[in-house]
Parts: sequence; C-alpha cells; structure tokens
Amino acid sequence: MELLYITWGYPWDDAIIRAFERSGITVRQLALPAESEAEHILKQQLQNHDTDLVFSVNFFKCISHFCQQEQFPYASWVLSLPNFDLYTDAVWNPCNYIGICDSYLTEQLLKKEIRKVYFLPDAIEAPVISALDTVPLYREACFIGDYPQQTLKLHDLPLYSRGYVEAFLHAQRVLPGTYILEDGLLGRVYQDVSAVNSIPDKILPDFHKLYLADYYLAPSCTALQQTIFMQNYENIITIYSDSDFSRCRQCTKLPFPTDPSVRNRIYAEKEFTVVLAPHVLHNGIPRQTLEVIAAGGFPICAMQKDYSYFFKDGETLACFHDSAEFNRLVVAYGNDPEKREH
Repeated sequence: MELLYITWGYPWDDAIIRAFERSGITVRQLALPAESEAEHILKQQLQNHDTDLVFSVNFFKCISHFCQQEQFPYASWVLSLPNFDLYTDAVWNPCNYIGICDSYLTEQLLKKEIRKVYFLPDAIEAPVISALDTVPLYREACFIGDYPQQTLKLHDLPLYSRGYVEAFLHAQRVLPGTYILEDGLLGRVYQDVSAVNSIPDKILPDFHKLYLADYYLAPSCTALQQTIFMQNYENIITIYSDSDFSRCRQCTKLPFPTDPSVRNRIYAEKEFTVVLAPHVLHNGIPRQTLEVIAAGGFPICAMQKDYSYFFKDGETLACFHDSAEFNRLVVAYGNDPEKREH
C-alpha cells in the first residue's frame, strides 16, 4: 500500500510516518504551499505515482473536495483543536475517513450523520531513556500547560451577557465532564458573544455553538481552571506554560519546553507531573499524559471520561476529581514507593 502524506509542519510527523512504515506502508511526503495550489499539485502527484490513500494530520477541506471530485479516499487524523475545516460542508464528503482525538467532538459529528468519523486518541512514540535510576526524585510537582492563546473578549460584552458567560465558565470549571456552555449558551447571550468575537459567517449554522465553545470558551475556561489551581498549590508547582500566572508569587515560571528531550527529562525528574486537560469542555486524552508515561514519569491527572477507555483509575493511572483528592493522592503516592511502582 502506498500513502501520500500531506505535511504542514506538525511536530510529530516523523513519528507517525515511522509507524506507517513499520506496518509495511510506503509513504511519500508532499507539502502543499498554499490552498489555492492544492488541486493542481495533488492531481499531478496522483497521475505520476501509484497512490492508494491521501493522508494528513488534521482535516483540510481543499484536500477533501479534491479527493471527492476524483473519487479518491482521504484519511485524516485530527490532533490539533480547533480544526476549523471540520465546521464546513466538506465533512460530509463520502471520500473522508476522519479520526478525531476528542470523543465529544466525534459524538457531535456522528449526530450530524457524518458516518466515517472515528474516535482516535492521540499517541506518542516511547523514547528510549537510559540510566533512569540515576535521576533523583524530588518531592515536588511539575505542572505542564499547553493550550491555545485565543481568549474570549468578556470585557467587550454587555453586562447582561458577560454575567451569564462568567457564570457558565465558573460552573464549567467546577463540573468537568459536563457541557454547560454548549447547553446553556442560547439566544441573546450567544448573539452577543458571536458579535463581539467576529465568528466567521461561513461556519455552518448548526455548528455555531460547538464552534464557539471550542474556539473561544474552551481556552478561557482552561485558563481559569489552571489559574485557580495554581493559586491553591503555588508552593509545590513548577509552571511550564505561556500563560500569565503573575499572581502565583512562589512559583517558578518557565516557558513551555518545546524540545521533547527536555520535556522527557523534566517528566522523569519530578515526583509528580500534574496534567490538566487542554480542553476542559470536552474529553480526549491530553498528549502530556502519554508523554509523561513514556518518559518514566508519574502523571497525576484531572479526571476525564476518556481516561476510563484506556486506564483503570487507581491501578494504571492516578486521577483526581477535586483539590481534596489531589492532596490525598500526593500524600499516598509520595509516602508509598511500592504503590508508586505498582
């Protein structure tokens, strides 16, 4: 089987390609310089080579429309959210096979009768780490944050709508796993938020609320959750994030390390790595959870529904639902090496 892999600079392209090749698939890489040139370049590639499948990380409407026109299968793996092209009519093209790392978004698209959509969580190559026994453990936690920088323009909203949105954000923070924003953002409040944040008119009407929550409210809610968490545990957390935690007086603030080897070293050195979901509105497994495990570190995670598909809480993964349970787990695992090892 020969696969045409469309590249756009995703950091883990090489690892995905290695996984395809280990499965016996021949991979050719193609970078599309611009959407306007996609059809011409793709047609040329498919005419000059024997290709069985076009593949890309994230879903692209221009590729989907071309493959639908040519009756050619197009597979995509959505690993970066929001993926704006998912909110266009291209998702209904029969040529598509769309894997999505977020189960909630997968369920929403299936409800739209888009049939070839699959829940496909993120993955990671396990690095080879030598001499891990020589790495000292410290009684401290490492907080790893990674989420979009777009924030909701709350201050520009009318007072009426701002009050409702702030209430939704607070409720969403304390009730993870529910869909307060999607269910509650209606009528006048929705119209105000849409107008202030200039949501594109091309987005399909029946996707409006999902788009709004994914693109604007999820990052704001995540930032709120993380800020409050950091204020409560500022004496034991080392922050690796681009966000503003200036009110956390005793924290060490460092930029998020983009070099995987640096991150792996951090994960292995810390006694705990606290993983908060990058999208608290939805589910999915944060990539950081898998990175910490692969590096030989110990993740302690804010509970999400999707963890239960792949892990047993308390046996193969340590999860907390609230601050009291977080404290209990830190004490329990910190004082019981055998339990940690198990």
